[in-house]
Amino acid sequence: MHILSSWNPHSTAAPLASWLNIGATVLVLLLACGLLGVMFLVIRVMSDDSDNYKTIRSMVEAIFGTPAHLQSGKEEPPASVSAPHGSPSASYREPCPGCGEEVTERDAACPSCELRLL
Repeated sequence: MHILSSWNPHSTAAPLASWLNIGATVLVLLLACGLLGVMFLVIRVMSDDSDNYKTIRSMVEAIFGTPAHLQSGKEEPPASVSAPHGSPSASYREPCPGCGEEVTERDAACPSCELRLL
């Protein structure tokens, strides 16, 4: 009877539990390092001079379905925006911040003071 009372079912589980804890910790750390590595690579691809960012951007748009109001303006404006005479007019006129002469949206630089406009 003494043999049965000294047997403890948890005494054999202790080494197994510690190995499972170590294995789970290592797995989580590997996944975290992998995620950080992927994020680093995506940032490097997006910031280099090649055109690889277009490929990644198209994949992200396909996966997440970027809403239309967030996509860049690729659509043509409706016909009602153009002038009735067939020649499109400038949508705004404002004074140049440098000299005060009127400039339009088509002017890359002010015609009188050559100030570069954005």
